[in-house]
Amino acid sequence: MSAPQDAYELTADERHASAFLRQGPQSLHGVAATLGLNLEQTQHVLQRLSRNVSLVRLFRYDTLRYGLAE
Repeated sequence: MSAPQDAYELTADERHASAFLRQGPQSLHGVAATLGLNLEQTQHVLQRLSRNVSLVRLFRYDTLRYGLAE
């Protein structure tokens, strides 16, 4: 994982997660598999991403999913 150089600059992982979430709501496991990270790392990426974009939590089919509020 790369560190941001600016408070508003997204890391590579955050950019990839954002692009993936633009396709539709995704589960934590789906985001982790796409990014090639473990669940803890993925949660950290999503927490950082939520500081810069509107990230929403949705319950779909009894599964917590994350999506972008655009």
